[in-house]
Amino acid sequence: MKEEKFRIITIGRQLGCGGSQIGHEAARRLGLECYDKRLIEMACSYGDVDLERMRGVDEKMPNPFLYSVPREIQNEKTGRGIAVNDMMFNLQSEVIRRLAARESCIIIGRCADYVLRDIPGVTSIFLHGDMESRIKRVEEKRKLEKNQAVSLIKKTDKARRNYYECYTGKRWGARDSYDITLNTARLGLEKCVDLICRIYAGGEAELV
Repeated sequence: MKEEKFRIITIGRQLGCGGSQIGHEAARRLGLECYDKRLIEMACSYGDVDLERMRGVDEKMPNPFLYSVPREIQNEKTGRGIAVNDMMFNLQSEVIRRLAARESCIIIGRCADYVLRDIPGVTSIFLHGDMESRIKRVEEKRKLEKNQAVSLIKKTDKARRNYYECYTGKRWGARDSYDITLNTARLGLEKCVDLICRIYAGGEAELV
C-alpha cells in the first residue's frame, strides 16, 4: 500500500447546511487551505480557458445543448469533441489530483471524494440537515423570502445530485457513498468543525 503523504478532507453538502463555513473554519483551525469556488478559477487557469465562459457549467451535469467544447478553446488539456461540462469536470479533477499530491487540504464539492478515491489519506464527509433549518440559513445568508429559499435549495440540491451521480455512479448524500455523514442541524456548525478537526487528526467520529 502506498504510504500516506498528505491528509485530505473532502466535503459534500446540501445547500443550507453551512458547508462552506464549516470547511473554511476547519481549514483555518488546522492551518490548511480550503478549496471551494476557486477550483473553477484554478481549472480554467490550468486549461487555459475563459473563466466567465465556464462559470455556468461548474458542478453541473452535461447539457445536450452545450455538447462539444467550442473549437476556439480546444487544446490538449481540455480535450476535443466532449461536452463542455465533461471538460470542466476533467480539468477540475486534474487540479484536485495535483492539490492532493502537493499538500494537505480541505476540498468542498466537485466530486473530490470520487476523484481521490484511490489516494491514501483521504476522508470523505457529507453534510446534511433538516429542511427547516436549511431554509432558515439560506433566508438569512442570502436575504431571501421563504419561498425563494425553498426554490433555491431544491434547484441546487437537484443540480448537485445529478452532477455527483452522473460522474461518480454513486448516490449523492447516501451514507454508503461517504466515510462519514454529519447532521449540521442536529450537531451545530461549531461541533461539526470540531469533529472534522478530530477526524483530520486521526480521531473517530460517530456517524450521525
